[in-house]
Amino acid sequence: MGKISLRRAQLVSPFGVGALCEVDGQSFFIKGTGRWPSGRNLSEIELPSLVAKLPGIRALNKPEFFVAADRFPRWHFCPNCRSMFQWNYQFDKREDEKDPLPTPRCRNNNCKGRQLVPMRFIAVCDHGHIDEIDWHNWAHWRADIAETGQCDRKAASLKFLVTGKSGGDFKSMRISCECGASRSLEGISDRALPQKCRGYFPGEGQSSCTAGGKNGGPSPMWMEPRGSSALHYASVISALDIARAGHSGGLAARLLKDNYFSKFLAMAKRQLAKGSLDTDGLEDWFGDDIRDLAPRFDATPEDCWSVFLEMVLDDDDVGQENETDGEIDQGDILGNEFPVLASPSGFDGKTLKCVASEPPKIFELNQLLERVVQVEKLREVRVFRGFQRREVKKENTLVPPDLGIGGVDWLPAIEVSGEGIFLEFKRSALKSWLEDNEVAIRDFSSLQLETSERDGLPSRMGFNANPVFVMVHTFAHLLINQLSFDCGYSSTSLRERIYCGPLNDLYAGILVYTADSDAEGSMGGLVEMGSPEAISEVIYRAVSRSEWCSGDPVCREIEAQGLGGMNRSACHACSLVAETSCTFSNVLLNRVLVSGDGRRNGRGQVEPNGFFRPVIKSAIE
Repeated sequence: MGKISLRRAQLVSPFGVGALCEVDGQSFFIKGTGRWPSGRNLSEIELPSLVAKLPGIRALNKPEFFVAADRFPRWHFCPNCRSMFQWNYQFDKREDEKDPLPTPRCRNNNCKGRQLVPMRFIAVCDHGHIDEIDWHNWAHWRADIAETGQCDRKAASLKFLVTGKSGGDFKSMRISCECGASRSLEGISDRALPQKCRGYFPGEGQSSCTAGGKNGGPSPMWMEPRGSSALHYASVISALDIARAGHSGGLAARLLKDNYFSKFLAMAKRQLAKGSLDTDGLEDWFGDDIRDLAPRFDATPEDCWSVFLEMVLDDDDVGQENETDGEIDQGDILGNEFPVLASPSGFDGKTLKCVASEPPKIFELNQLLERVVQVEKLREVRVFRGFQRREVKKENTLVPPDLGIGGVDWLPAIEVSGEGIFLEFKRSALKSWLEDNEVAIRDFSSLQLETSERDGLPSRMGFNANPVFVMVHTFAHLLINQLSFDCGYSSTSLRERIYCGPLNDLYAGILVYTADSDAEGSMGGLVEMGSPEAISEVIYRAVSRSEWCSGDPVCREIEAQGLGGMNRSACHACSLVAETSCTFSNVLLNRVLVSGDGRRNGRGQVEPNGFFRPVIKSAIE
């Protein structure tokens, strides 16, 4: 086998530290950042405004050549003879580190070197540790020693058998030992495994794990399939580079030398820090004064305003008065980006360029949207902060990238340059929709929102848990799927960015943009689809397709589905997108809030009228 390779972007998600990745039929564990080669291998990504808000972090680094990985699981089986082998570290030794890593192969002569397959199931705990399932113990659990004899663990010969009599479920799978002991896998996912957690990470050794055990004992472990998405939930902070867009030009330096500009800048930052002014009020308070400075600097009024807006939102210069616990909040980052993207005059900077247009009148979109923005250029930095296993909730430990070893003052990150489409929702339309459908909206979204708040998702993922967020998030997924269908983009090449304020300061917008730095979607194709004429047709098709799902009526009427039961009227056939495209783990989706028609469904519950229902009505009329 040649070198094991991954795309750099995958090292943030889905194959960040602590994840398992499969390459050429082999499975590997991505080790902690403390084990990654340094020196020339690590290249710093500059975004000072983001680094300043990450406690204890000095830099953001991306690997140029290598990351540390360890083979896991080491238990394999032969697909031919079904014998199980533990491929230990000795088998992976090479005379030269540059030599290819050996491929595990069966040592039974009759199998003629057949490649071994990693065992399908592994053991994990709620505090991030991962380990082999003790297959010897499983096969011999409650075995009658009088019949099987005392089996030597080191010399035991195990087999992973599949009978096929039960349709491929756990009943048909069995671990068998040559001593005669045998046990099926039935019940392996129903309860905790017989073994306890020993605080193990592959290649990192073991410590202790008693946080979840009874009376201070070891934590329980649970079976997870090797390819399960529940095995690794990445926590990622993402920021657009809005601070550098105007600072790099000479206009910014000249404006900073002006007393009036400096006073307005200090005043705006002070009011934002104290909370006496929000970002939406900047235009009313300072817009005219800043634009009036333009003739003195031989610049356009909008260029002056763009530089002012960037500097106000630049966290490098904002005081620390508004920070509470020192933890960065994704919601704050999005709140700073929204007024820049939603600027009616657009934006033209080094790392961000936006062209704003009035929404199209066709399909009554001008009654629902405030503006359509073609984002011709953007730079995004994504930072991997850690991961959780099994469930995204407060009780499950968020494991840092150094796997808790300490001594690492940087985080892994990647940067993406791309393009996108930004849609700003009309605030008056959102308010009217909530008021006109208050009871039905509450009935159709309260369970989802309460579950997300119980698990602490809003604060950790950076969103406001309200019905508008659910509607906007679902619409973003529908738009991604429709753009993929209409334009030939792969769904994994597009990504969402959701902007939604609290109900007492309601605003909303979505940014759909190219998610990778490769050639796909970087030649202006997505921007072209963002023209008012083109996007109106895309929106109509996306909304109309959401009226029906091949999983209906089950999909439409079931009250809770998906991860943690946080979805409603949303499944893989209608509303879910690739994991790399969704920043919220494909939860809090509900297409009825987008296109519902106010009818009474099969369960007798009245559905709300979707926010985009007027689009469908106008097409019919």
